[in-house]
Amino acid sequence: LAGSGKLVYFMAIDGAKFRKPVEPGVLLTLEVEFVQKRSSVCKFAGRALINGALAAEASFTAMIADPPTA
Repeated sequence: LAGSGKLVYFMAIDGAKFRKPVEPGVLLTLEVEFVQKRSSVCKFAGRALINGALAAEASFTAMIADPPTA
């Protein structure tokens, strides 16, 4: 998707759970896994990690679209 010129529109966030607070200056690693695609709508599962420990997790839905033309 990077460099494709496509736009990503977030549609829904489900099951968000915040396990640990994240403080400024801490290295936060994001892991996102593609789950499913139907037409232009995609589902993903994501995790946020601090030093390998789970800080947050959620599943989310996004629409992938071409940018509007002028």
